[in-house]
Amino acid sequence: MHHVNLSVPEDGAPAEAEWLVGVLGYRWADPGVDAGKLGARWWFDGDDGAQIHLSPNPDHAPSARAHTAIRLDDALDEVVGRIEAQGQQCRSMTFDGDRHVFAVDPAGNLWELVGPPEPA
Repeated sequence: MHHVNLSVPEDGAPAEAEWLVGVLGYRWADPGVDAGKLGARWWFDGDDGAQIHLSPNPDHAPSARAHTAIRLDDALDEVVGRIEAQGQQCRSMTFDGDRHVFAVDPAGNLWELVGPPEPA
């Protein structure tokens, strides 16, 4: 995967950016001159090379089922801890040999965070 482009409310990009960087560990990225000419402002890089782009949208309506899934491996517990420290609840299940934790970002978008199962 190269990138995913997420819809956020018109005024929601700053809170979403804070969540991407402070909770999930993404880094701000420079979209470059050409993409900047197209209006790109909200780009983030992950350690795996994949990017997240944000598109402010006046008609933003989060989906109840569509989601973005990322593999966090051994960082899963740390990220879940940061999410729960913000007062958000996570839903967790184990299948296919991995633990899958579901959380909602500030824009209401659903995320599936994947890592190793909890020790028995």
